[in-house]
Amino acid sequence: MLSKKILFLITAENEIKALTQFGKKFKEKYDVQMDVIYVKDVLKYEIFPVAVEGIGVNVGMNYFVKEYKDQEEKTFQKIKKQMDSSFEKVYAKEGETDEVALEELKKYDALVLVKNEKVSPVLKELLRSNYKPLIILPNVEEFEMENILLLDDGAYNANKTLFTFLYMFGEQKINVLRVNSEIEKEEDGLAQRFGENYNLIYKKGETFKTLLQETKNHDFILMGDLRYTIMVEKITGKLGIRLLENVKKPIFIV
Repeated sequence: MLSKKILFLITAENEIKALTQFGKKFKEKYDVQMDVIYVKDVLKYEIFPVAVEGIGVNVGMNYFVKEYKDQEEKTFQKIKKQMDSSFEKVYAKEGETDEVALEELKKYDALVLVKNEKVSPVLKELLRSNYKPLIILPNVEEFEMENILLLDDGAYNANKTLFTFLYMFGEQKINVLRVNSEIEKEEDGLAQRFGENYNLIYKKGETFKTLLQETKNHDFILMGDLRYTIMVEKITGKLGIRLLENVKKPIFIV
């Protein structure tokens, strides 16, 4: 069986610690191949032509573009020097971050990136458009990979996430959290399918608080797909996006 290839997307120097520390633990447990990409993205500099009396002109534009390219190359070289030897390749591409990441992801099995306190425009677009699993990291410096938790709302997306994860990284023990669920273990087909590797945890209480509290007792969180509902969830404050923003553990989402 071919080793899984994982692409790490880095967008700023302050993400280095989180990516390298997670990469070490992830490679140690799952023996994956890992590469890092940095996208030299002109959009983050907000470079626009100078306007004179309402007329757009390009005076000085070449200077700003050169400055941008020089700055981006310096940033990339700093990042490259600090990346851990666990990564096989550290490389850069020019373009819009989300578009480049999605194009490069064609060669990989999953994409890893660091999230901010709120969902960034890049992460929002990746959640909407991704066709491979995402692993979304909090910007912290310590990770473990022992206790894995599936947040199971009984929907098909959670089931898909579970099977995708186990297919990619092998069958292993997964804790499965259900809040205010009426489904008994004896009636659960997945419990019959995975046996002792499928450990159901039943909790009662306010859903968001209960889920968030239980994630603190685990190292790695599996969640269902948000890509078709992210804008609605952001506007209405629904459960999925609130968890994505507040959980301080790595999240695997398909």
